[in-house]
Amino acid sequence: MSVFVDTGVFYAHHDTDAERHEDAVTAFDELLEGTYGQPYTSDYVLDETITRTRVRTDSFEAADVVASRVLGADPFPDVFEVINVAPDDLRATLETVRRFDDHDRSFTDASTVALCESYDIDSVLSFDDDFDGLIDRVDLPR
Repeated sequence: MSVFVDTGVFYAHHDTDAERHEDAVTAFDELLEGTYGQPYTSDYVLDETITRTRVRTDSFEAADVVASRVLGADPFPDVFEVINVAPDDLRATLETVRRFDDHDRSFTDASTVALCESYDIDSVLSFDDDFDGLIDRVDLPR
């Protein structure tokens, strides 16, 4: 079993004022317990998470903490496997964008779909329902 963790979950976990903060904390607890199997993310999601955190908090320190958490730098546990988008993954992402050209999603979200397909990742942990119908999404209660 495996799961791909999306930007919103990382951000909401960090930001105590985020609307879905408690949901993200619960999801992280379950990730650390192994409920979803091996957690993955990508360098694109890491980029998006760091950028979102820095912009919304206006804090380099907050963005650095989020980056350290994702990368498993001390004192955080090293649990996330970060997939670096390689040239073949980039081509697969472009194909995903073309295949689902009727969907309005970011290139990063398209890369998530392509990576889940390429790496046989079972589901995505995301608050974003744009993944519905494309890949199984872990349904986090509100």
